[in-house]
Amino acid sequence: MNIIGFDFSINKPAACLFKDNEYSFWFWPHKISKETKEIFEKAGVNIILRNDEKYKEKNSSEKMRFEVQNAIYLSDIISTMMFNEEWRDTYVSFEGLSYGSAGDAGIQLGGYKYILMFVLAEKSVLFERMFTYAPITIKKTANCSKKGMGKQDMIKAFINTGPDCKFKNFLKENEQLFIKKRGKNYIEGLDDLIDSYYALKTLEIKENLTNI
Repeated sequence: MNIIGFDFSINKPAACLFKDNEYSFWFWPHKISKETKEIFEKAGVNIILRNDEKYKEKNSSEKMRFEVQNAIYLSDIISTMMFNEEWRDTYVSFEGLSYGSAGDAGIQLGGYKYILMFVLAEKSVLFERMFTYAPITIKKTANCSKKGMGKQDMIKAFINTGPDCKFKNFLKENEQLFIKKRGKNYIEGLDDLIDSYYALKTLEIKENLTNI
């Protein structure tokens, strides 16, 4: 059995995979600096570079067609890197849209997500093994659901109680590498990768997969 947790977005989709009793982390950033890429690679994160561009014109019909094609492209590179026909026994967890994902941006994100689900179903994963959980539910899994707690608390929770794997261990031993220069914030993508882990753990707990 394989379990995958997605923190899905258009620009920075991330995933945590539990397969053969090991965790691995995957990241498909639209853009990433050389320095950040090298840090993640040292931590064992699989970085998959993309060649898609943003649509910058104002033609609504062209933009709609572009976004559908781009969603298919992104879904294909995600599914191709992680799935094959032998992966029928796979469970997938997504984080649901947050209250901040309203308007056109929320509709666009939802469209991309549904296309990804369709592509995964075409290639390997059964629809009934795909689950979506509210952001607050995933935060509860990390014990970070109290008012005022945010991304940094999720990262700290992962450092302190995350799984015994290369990514967590490297982060714990080299936390300063992941903090932006001249600031207290972590580098982009770190919170997405960690959210994907807690999406996976939420599915595992809610669907009682530890007993399967």
